[in-house]
Amino acid sequence: MHGRHEKVRPHHWAGAAVAVLVALSLAFAIRWVDDRQGDHPATGAAAGSAAASASARARQLHACRAVWRSQSTALATAGRSLAQWRIHVGAMNRLVAGQITLAQAQTFWNRTRLGAAERVASFEDAAGKYAAAAPDCARGSGARARAPAACVSGVRARDRAIEAGKVAVATWKHHIMDMDMLRAGQITPQQATTMWLRNWRLGVAQLHTFTTLRDRAANAGSCG
Repeated sequence: MHGRHEKVRPHHWAGAAVAVLVALSLAFAIRWVDDRQGDHPATGAAAGSAAASASARARQLHACRAVWRSQSTALATAGRSLAQWRIHVGAMNRLVAGQITLAQAQTFWNRTRLGAAERVASFEDAAGKYAAAAPDCARGSGARARAPAACVSGVRARDRAIEAGKVAVATWKHHIMDMDMLRAGQITPQQATTMWLRNWRLGVAQLHTFTTLRDRAANAGSCG
């Protein structure tokens, strides 16, 4: 009995353990392959999103540059129109201060009337074109389509200057119309004087506001 070698029987659970290990190995392999395959769509989606954002920002910057150009025209025409109004108001300031005579003031006033209505009309046309273009820059307000901060800041500052220009030019336009009505005999000299004094005081304040905002806008940023 002792000299016989008994055959060792493998335990029944050994085969089951091997099967489990094989199954786990296959599962991990399949999961690894799936993860590797899943990397490509994610990477492609991120690249596509970045490209879309860059394209949106480029379109937005192009639109804001077009608005910037229309603002430049509006500000230039406002400046030319209000240059006449500034001389007109300035003559009254100097007259009140006793620095010039009424005859001298009248010479300034007559000179600033030349081409005044045409300059007002040029500004109104430029301001209208700017107003039509302005939404193109404001339309892309999302983070993806946002233009550079300096460009946005500059456009907004110039918009405030143009609005101030509209107010000042409107007062100058009313005064031009009042003077035309006086010459046509449609209002009395007393009525004209009352309206002139009101417009003169408004003009002083409005010209100051326009100049301040225009100068501030010049340093606010650029879309160039």
